[in-house]
Amino acid sequence: MLAIKKIFTITIFFFFLNSCSNFKPLYKNNLISLYALQEISIITDKKRISENIKKNLVELFPTNKKTKYILKIEGLSETTGTVSDSTRKISRYKNQVSANVKIYYRQRKYDKLIYEFYEKRDASFSLISNNVRSAIASKKNAELTSTRLLSEEIYKRVLIFLSKN
Repeated sequence: MLAIKKIFTITIFFFFLNSCSNFKPLYKNNLISLYALQEISIITDKKRISENIKKNLVELFPTNKKTKYILKIEGLSETTGTVSDSTRKISRYKNQVSANVKIYYRQRKYDKLIYEFYEKRDASFSLISNNVRSAIASKKNAELTSTRLLSEEIYKRVLIFLSKN
C-alpha cells in the first residue's frame, strides 16, 4: 500500500513539473519591453503616498534615456478600523494604498492616453494602548509595506503592457 502511494505521489509530482516546462519569463524572450522601460518618465499628483510609490518605482525601473511614455500615478491612502474588542475600542487597523495609473504616449502636440489601470494593496497593523510612538511606527511600517507591494504590482503591469505592444 505504501509503495502505491509513493508511485502515485511521484507521478503527480512529475505531471505538475511537466506542466511548467513551457514557462518563459517576460524579460527572457522580449528584451524590447525591457528597453522600453528606459523610455518611461514617472509623474505624480504630488501627494505623499504617490511620491512614495514613485520612489519605489524609480528603484525598479532602469535609468531613463529619453521620454517616450509618461506614467502618471494618482495615489490614495486610507486607514480603517477592522477589529474591536468587547469595550468597542478598535485594536487593529487596515491601511489600504491604492493608485490610479495612466500611461501616456508622448507625441509632439499632446500626450495620448494609451492604458489605464487601478491597483490597491493593504496591510494591517495593531494599535498598542498607551503607546503612541509604537502605534505610529506600526502604521508607517504597514504603509511602507503596502506601498512596496503596490509598486511591484504596477511594475509588473507596465512590463506586461509593454510586452504586448
